[in-house]
Amino acid sequence: MSDFEVARRQKQEPTATLLVRFIVCFAVFLGGLALMAIGSIGEGASSPFLFVGGILAVGLAFGVPMIGSTER
Repeated sequence: MSDFEVARRQKQEPTATLLVRFIVCFAVFLGGLALMAIGSIGEGASSPFLFVGGILAVGLAFGVPMIGSTER
């Protein structure tokens, strides 16, 4: 059998910081979905840019919590 262990964090962030980060990332995620929706139904010249901006916002919402993380 293998001796698998999960690497423990050296220092846990305060709960308020984690909660604010979650709320901000969730808002950016929902905003990205809204941008994709507006970009997909729009007829203007800016529609492709709104859609791509939505994709980037959703990717940012998933990427921000990974800042400062380490491989376990």
